Amino acid sequence: MPGYDQRSDAQLIAACRAGDAAAWDALVARYERLVYTIPLRYGLSRTEADDVFQTVWLRLLEHLPTLRQPERVAAWLVTTARRECWDRRRRAEHKRTDAVPPEALPESRWVDELSPEEIVLRYERQQAIRRAVDRLEERCRRLLRLLYYEPRKPSYAEIAARLQIPVGSIGPTRARCLQKLRKLLAE
Repeated sequence: MPGYDQRSDAQLIAACRAGDAAAWDALVARYERLVYTIPLRYGLSRTEADDVFQTVWLRLLEHLPTLRQPERVAAWLVTTARRECWDRRRRAEHKRTDAVPPEALPESRWVDELSPEEIVLRYERQQAIRRAVDRLEERCRRLLRLLYYEPRKPSYAEIAARLQIPVGSIGPTRARCLQKLRKLLAE
């Protein structure tokens, strides 16, 4: 049988049902970013997102024996995370009189408008890009992370200083790095 990272979701679920702790770890590692992203998109704090994350995985553990479509576990995780976020929002609204209506939170619309399958597809694309970026040479990897993954977008001057390259070389280097990334993604 292939390594855990090569197994399908259904194979991992079957191994989890058989008590294989390493399969559970592989399943969590595969989808931890996906599950954690949902509450953040709903505008929950990191602490609340941690709680949602733990609740979702606990629920999966509880429902593992009765999960009807193990090959769709990612969609199940998205749906469960959404419901937990909705429940938390409802409880918070009952506690506050000045509660912000859910539709007023722009991030939640992105999560609400997409089906669980669409969210999973976006997540899988993002993961494929991350893996490809990780395979790039260090210079490209560092540049692309600064340009596209930094929460606070640094200026070209800051990027040049951090990478110790001329500001004028950032654009051409970026173009070469993106071309290499496209090739890796096409493999």
